[in-house]
Amino acid sequence: MCHYLTCDSETQTLHTSKFQLLPKAAKLDDIMTTSCCPDNSWGAPLHVSHGTKSLDGARGELCNIGPSEDLEIYVSRPQGGGASQKALCVLTDVYGLQSRLFAICDKFAAELQLTVVALDTFRGETKDRHLDDFKEWLGSHPFERDISESAKDDKSAVYPVKQDIESCFEFLLDTYNINSSDVGVAGFCWGVWAMTKACEMKLFRCAVGFHPSIKIESMVFGGDQEAITKKAADNAPILLCVAGNDLDNLKPSQGGALANIITKSKAKDTSDNDKAAPRCVEFPDMIHGWVSRGDTSIEKVKEDAEAALNLSVDFLRHWM
Repeated sequence: MCHYLTCDSETQTLHTSKFQLLPKAAKLDDIMTTSCCPDNSWGAPLHVSHGTKSLDGARGELCNIGPSEDLEIYVSRPQGGGASQKALCVLTDVYGLQSRLFAICDKFAAELQLTVVALDTFRGETKDRHLDDFKEWLGSHPFERDISESAKDDKSAVYPVKQDIESCFEFLLDTYNINSSDVGVAGFCWGVWAMTKACEMKLFRCAVGFHPSIKIESMVFGGDQEAITKKAADNAPILLCVAGNDLDNLKPSQGGALANIITKSKAKDTSDNDKAAPRCVEFPDMIHGWVSRGDTSIEKVKEDAEAALNLSVDFLRHWM
């Protein structure tokens, strides 16, 4: 069994009482107003409190960075050295840093021979603590926001995602002499929205995302999903791995608007390398969250999680 996909299935929860291998697709008019995940999605992967999260088996380490040193990150590098002067920033789902994500970061670091940094932009909070005010909680984490000088000194202040990414860039430059122009990004669920916003602003070299929740742009912030996706896709090549119950606008088989935008983006490669093509890849048997939160004791979930990660490694290897 692959280490990076092992988990304790007894700690896995579904948002429904029964796992379905053939999930119902979400329509645009089915967008929930209180959650970034569709109905019938994988829930929290490992119920480990933020202060005691386990690093057992993980190859990296946790540390704190940022203006107030309150941004916790997980840093993974190839064992035995040999890391290139390139890096991958990982933007989590609404469950933050957790053991399964650590193992995925370790896989990226080992197979791509680069430094991987996963950011806890929610600063220890998770969806489970905000079931009654979830939409408002997401709204308190905008991509960009003006912060007063007094707020910068307040350790309880919520920092916008862009500032956390900039703190990551500063850490990479100061610690490993890695320039921001040599950094790619991977996102999960909420993290794909943040990733898309970042690529819209030309912050990353390339991007891969899993079970995307780009709908947060319209659901929470009243923005335009298609507009931000077009700008992002023109600025950086993007690969998205899409679950069967993710929105139809992400699916090539449904003529999805976002899927078409990514496929037809300006960020093309002239080598005709199929593995490098910007695109959305559908995993119709999977439900939202399967890569970072799915129960891999179910063979099909394990198989498709591995397939999605391997697609992303091939894509990143080409563009990094």
